[in-house]
Amino acid sequence: MKLLRQLCCARLPMQLHDQFDIQKCDVLRAVALIEADLPPVLHEHGRSVYAGQATVMRVTAKGLNTARQRG
Repeated sequence: MKLLRQLCCARLPMQLHDQFDIQKCDVLRAVALIEADLPPVLHEHGRSVYAGQATVMRVTAKGLNTARQRG
């Protein structure tokens, strides 16, 4: 939820490079709290990594309401 609150206040679109933040974006996008383009996932040496950056285009109305309720 911390990332969602940050995205609510950020200038969008926003690019994210950190693997953990991209993973969080994947979850937020899956539950329709944000709209984002995510890089493909590569499977290397027994682990999964994102191959590139994520671009968050917008926080949805559902995302804004969720951030307000839990903020």
